[in-house]
Amino acid sequence: METTIKINTDAISNELIHTIKSLFPHKTVEITIQPADETEYILSNPAWTKVLEDRIANYEVKKKVIALKADELV
Repeated sequence: METTIKINTDAISNELIHTIKSLFPHKTVEITIQPADETEYILSNPAWTKVLEDRIANYEVKKKVIALKADELV
C-alpha cells in the first residue's frame, strides 16, 4: 500500500502521526517531505484551470500585469 498526504505544515499534529501508524501497523515506512506542486493542485479543478488559462491568455495578448489580493490566492 502506498499513500500520499498533502498537508499544510500548520496542520501536522500527533493525530496525523497516529493515523500513519494505523495505516502501516508494525511496518518500516519511508517518509519524504517536500513542497507540494501547486500547479498540479490548481489543474485538478476545471474551474481553477479555466481562470488560470484566461489570466495567461489575457497577459499574453495585452501584456497586462495581473494584480491579486492575498485572499484570492487561497
